[in-house]
Amino acid sequence: KKWYQRRVRGISNLSLSQIVVFDFGMASSIRESYNMLVFRLPVVMDVDESLITEADNFIAKLDDSRIDSRILFRDRLITLSENTGKEVGELSISIDSSTYSGKECYLVQANSNGIVDTIPVGTNITAYVTPRLESLEHTQHEYVNIPGNPLTKRSVLTKTEDGYQLVLTKTEGGNETVTTEDFTTDEMSRFISEGANLVLQRLTIVLGVHSRMSFKVFSTENTLTAVSYSPIESHTVSIQNVTLETIGIERCVDNKDEQPTTWKIYFLSDGHMYTRAQVGSPVYMKIKDIPENFIKDEDADWVFPDFGKGKLHWEDDIEMLSHFLDRKDELKEDHVNYMKRHPELKAILGDFLQFLLMRKPSDVIEFAADFFSSYSASAEMKPSFAHSSYVNKSAIRSE
Repeated sequence: KKWYQRRVRGISNLSLSQIVVFDFGMASSIRESYNMLVFRLPVVMDVDESLITEADNFIAKLDDSRIDSRILFRDRLITLSENTGKEVGELSISIDSSTYSGKECYLVQANSNGIVDTIPVGTNITAYVTPRLESLEHTQHEYVNIPGNPLTKRSVLTKTEDGYQLVLTKTEGGNETVTTEDFTTDEMSRFISEGANLVLQRLTIVLGVHSRMSFKVFSTENTLTAVSYSPIESHTVSIQNVTLETIGIERCVDNKDEQPTTWKIYFLSDGHMYTRAQVGSPVYMKIKDIPENFIKDEDADWVFPDFGKGKLHWEDDIEMLSHFLDRKDELKEDHVNYMKRHPELKAILGDFLQFLLMRKPSDVIEFAADFFSSYSASAEMKPSFAHSSYVNKSAIRSE
C-alpha cells in the first residue's frame, strides 16, 4: 500500500512536459514528494555561452510584428505503448493567430489525455505567445484521477510590468493550496514556456535553423533551469505508402544532479510533428496519416492520397465513454417512464403483433407504417389499413 501511495504521488509531481501533454510514460519515474517547493533557489546554470548567443541571434531574427502563417495549423498524434503497440492516449496541438491586449500574437492550444498505470491523466494548455516567443499569458491545467484521491494542478503565468507572476493552485482530494511567485525580467530572459516551446519547434523547421541553442524553462520544482535544442540525424519514413523526409530535434532539460530529461522529436518538412518520444519512456507519440493540409516538397514525385473519414475511438476516451454511459442510462429511464405514463402502448403493440401474424404481409415496414398512421392526427384520410387488408396468400399456402 505504501509503495502504491508513493507511486501515485510521484505521478502527480511530474510536470506537463514530462508526463501529461506529451509523454505519459514519465509516470514510471517515481518521485516521493508531492509538495512543490514554494521558495526559489538561486539560478545557477552552467551553459556554453555560444549556445546562449545562438538563442539570442535566433530571437533577434524574428519579426516582432509579424505572425508566421506557415506554422498556423493543427497537429493530431496518438500515444502508443512501446511494448504492446496499443493506443493509450492522444494529443492535439493547434497554433492560430490572435491578439492579446492589442498585441499580435500566437494562440497556442494543446490538449492530451491518456492512461498511466490504469490511472487517467490529462493536460490542457492555453498560451498567448508573441512572434519573438515571449509568453504574455500561459495557463496550464493537469489532472491525475487517482481513485479516492484525485489530484489537479493549475498554473497561470502572466507578464507584468516588472516581469512575470506565477500563480500555482494544487488540489489533492478536498485540500487546495495556492502559491504565488514573482520573477524579474532579467530572470526570465530567454524563457520558453511550454506553449512557446511548440512555436519555437515549428519555427526552427520552417525557417531551416539547424544550430544548437539554449533557453530557460521551469523545472518540476518550479525553478528556472536550462533547456537546449539540437539538430539530430534526419530519417526517411513511409506514411500511407508515401516516402517522406523528416527533420529531427533533440530537446534536453537540465535536472541539476540528475540525468537530463531528453526528447527526440521528428517533423515533416512543413513543420507538422511526425513523432515524439522521451528517452526512457515506455510510450511514444506518432501521427497516423499524412496531415490533410501538409505542404509537400515541390520536387517530390508522388500523388497526394485520398483521406477517408478517421475512426473515432470514443470507447478509449474516458470522458466520452462516461458521457455515453450517462446518456444511455438517461434514455433508458426516459423510455421506461414514458411506457408507465402510457399503458395503452402495450395494448396497441399487442394488436399490431396479432394483426401482423394474421396477415403475414410481404413488406413488414410498409405494413407497420400503414398500421400506426391511423393513430396520427395529421394523417391523410383514407381507408384504414389499406395495405394490411391484403392477405399474403402465398405465405399462408406455404404453411
